[in-house]
Amino acid sequence: MLKVNFWRIPTQIMERTTMSNSPPVLTHGVSVRSEANEQVGYLAEEIKRKGYAIIPNVFSATEMKQAREYLYTIYEKQVSEVGGLDVLKKINDANIVRSPLVYNDIFVSIAANKDVLKVVRKILGNNVSLSSQVGILNRPKFQNYQEAWHRELQYQHFTSSKPLAIQSLVAIDDFTPENGGTFFLAGSHLFDEFPSDQYVRRNEIQVSASAGSTILFDSMVYHRGAANRTQTDRVAINNLYTLPIIHQQVDLARMLNGRFSTDPTHRQLFGYEWNPAENIKSWRMQRVERAKKQ
Repeated sequence: MLKVNFWRIPTQIMERTTMSNSPPVLTHGVSVRSEANEQVGYLAEEIKRKGYAIIPNVFSATEMKQAREYLYTIYEKQVSEVGGLDVLKKINDANIVRSPLVYNDIFVSIAANKDVLKVVRKILGNNVSLSSQVGILNRPKFQNYQEAWHRELQYQHFTSSKPLAIQSLVAIDDFTPENGGTFFLAGSHLFDEFPSDQYVRRNEIQVSASAGSTILFDSMVYHRGAANRTQTDRVAINNLYTLPIIHQQVDLARMLNGRFSTDPTHRQLFGYEWNPAENIKSWRMQRVERAKKQ
């Protein structure tokens, strides 16, 4: 009969580990642990364990000011396209700007930010697709459906051994408790079911972040927006990065009409690399061209 002595004193009683200039962490009886010796690795570890992490100062104040102005212009165009605001309200899509990167290249650079993609690829691997990009206009005295708890991969009640999708929530404006900063349930991406009301009320965490920061989180962690109690809109951009096995919300490659198709990062990110081929010959020729580059 196999006997395991969990209380055996190890040869090395105390282990010391350091990260950056932080004080060493003392452990006892630990022989297996994760390593995160640089910032990208630590952020990935935080997202895997807690479900979310914040990267401050990713974008400049000028970039955020421009993005804010363009989002309102694009939104007005999209409202007009569908026949007015009442139409969007009927489908719970008011104050949402869909795929702004198709309308202005500043949103291309936001989606393809190198610092963000380093963390996303650390978690998902090298093959990443942008499933969707939306601008969020959190207006005062307007209740959005995002204020309800949800996963971005909605209606899914399962866990996977590895993450399937990561979100980048870009704070164009400061996220504060007053203007409806996002709430998270830390660790909820590790459980199939949504927790009880009592657990939610005791454990929800509202995140504050300065304009230009990015909140990265596992798309299966439960989160929600909150009511904006100020007199000013709180604006954000949400990028959803997925494994290519998850279909894009809209066909970004077709909407971009060949733009950015020659750049390796953009080609992959916007779906040129993953879209179904038109026919068998086209599929084979794509593989021939890919083989030439190897």
